[in-house]
Amino acid sequence: MSLRFAILGFLSSTPSTGYDLGRAFSSGAGAYWEASSSQIYPELKRLENERLIEGKVSRSDRLNRRVYRLTKAGLDELHKWVEADIDYPPRRDPERIQLLFLDDSDRTTIQKHIEHHRQYYERMRTSGREILQAIHDRTHPRLTDRLAGRDRREWNLVVGLKRLAAEGDIRRAETELQWCDEALKWLDSLTPQDVAPGDERKSTRPKVSRSSIQKRALRSIRQR
Repeated sequence: MSLRFAILGFLSSTPSTGYDLGRAFSSGAGAYWEASSSQIYPELKRLENERLIEGKVSRSDRLNRRVYRLTKAGLDELHKWVEADIDYPPRRDPERIQLLFLDDSDRTTIQKHIEHHRQYYERMRTSGREILQAIHDRTHPRLTDRLAGRDRREWNLVVGLKRLAAEGDIRRAETELQWCDEALKWLDSLTPQDVAPGDERKSTRPKVSRSSIQKRALRSIRQR
């Protein structure tokens, strides 16, 4: 996914200024796609050059900000993208990579890593529940904007898809929280011999010099 489609999606609900989009991406949209103003404004310019959106200075805005609207070409581009197969990005999970190589660290450090991960997903679950409640109450700003431009017969579908997205986020967070609880329980079950202090383990580990590695390699070659 690129920022262009996130912007097109927002503008399909309601015309917005770059400032409005920045606020949206720092709140509700940040759960799915984060972007800064330095990324949003250049993308708006590109989309306008491609005639996927059009912008006009608002006469009611004392700062003379441009209000952007989706064009027919922009709506077609958005529909083409949302209806295509999902292009999943390559997996990059820094938490799991750190976890894999924490075997050189002591129990306290490993526990701190897992607890920090747990705190992150507690915040994610809380945020997801707040969004879900706002969807249920029909007070979520992006939802109210989208419903305003739709026939009432479509409201169940619009609300339902927003609900599914929020529920999916909550369940992802709950799965990670369950995993954290199990990980902490497993860590607590280890004996002191299983998890020696990191400095002690590093100091007792045999050191292999580069010269000895080279000698072994030469010996192996000669024996072939």
